[in-house]
Amino acid sequence: MNNREPSQTALTAAAARAAHLVVDREPLIFRDTVARALLGDRAEELIGYHREHGDHLILSSARTMTVTRSRYTEDRLADAVRRGVAQYVVLGAGLDTFAYRSPHAERLRVFEVDHPATQE
Repeated sequence: MNNREPSQTALTAAAARAAHLVVDREPLIFRDTVARALLGDRAEELIGYHREHGDHLILSSARTMTVTRSRYTEDRLADAVRRGVAQYVVLGAGLDTFAYRSPHAERLRVFEVDHPATQE
């Protein structure tokens, strides 16, 4: 890991969430409209890889696992918010975008914990 850049894991997970919007067909599992922006200068490279090889079994499976995990987590969190939960802690947050795009973020105190370079 380069101490000045987000981890490769954080980049590939964000790329999978962003690529899901452009590579996969409806119905989409999860809509992360912010992930592409967090990839910065590497967005075209990382999403382009999904465009070019998106049907490959391993890559499509990894993308599906990433967006399914995100969808499941945020659905459970929405249930918790309705029950009165007021904090959300994301350990190993990577380039998570929940706080930027979820309507529930306004009702929660969100803590994202990861390596300093990834959080920056």
